[in-house]
Amino acid sequence: MKRLSAFIYALVIGASSFANPTKNVNEKLLQTFKESFPNAEQVNWKELQETYVVNFVEDGVRNAIVYDKDGTFVSSTRYYQERTLPYYLLINFRKKYPEKKILGITEVSTISDIFYYIKMEDKTVVTTIKLDSEGNLVVVEKLKKAL
Repeated sequence: MKRLSAFIYALVIGASSFANPTKNVNEKLLQTFKESFPNAEQVNWKELQETYVVNFVEDGVRNAIVYDKDGTFVSSTRYYQERTLPYYLLINFRKKYPEKKILGITEVSTISDIFYYIKMEDKTVVTTIKLDSEGNLVVVEKLKKAL
């Protein structure tokens, strides 16, 4: 009987923690988020010690935004494909790597910077480059494919 009681207690506590995942999030921040991202789907808030993180999908792009406890934007990360990369950056990329296939892009933004990590491949190598908003490219990682 004690096991059953413990199980039921754990189940109730667990269910209540999923009942309102935004209960601790500042109401003003929630409202600002809803106004800024009206088409957001699969919205999931997480409270950390010093920040809130909201993960969501908008227009087919996965996003994660970090806010500090007073609701100030800290950073964002977006995960997408080639078609979403700004054209001026895509043109610069294609000029330097015309033979490479883009596997995916991770965009990291703060209030002062934005970087794009582009994972690409050819027949023998998978490479990750870091591209800044001015078009500067740096190779971050290069992995040979197994044959």
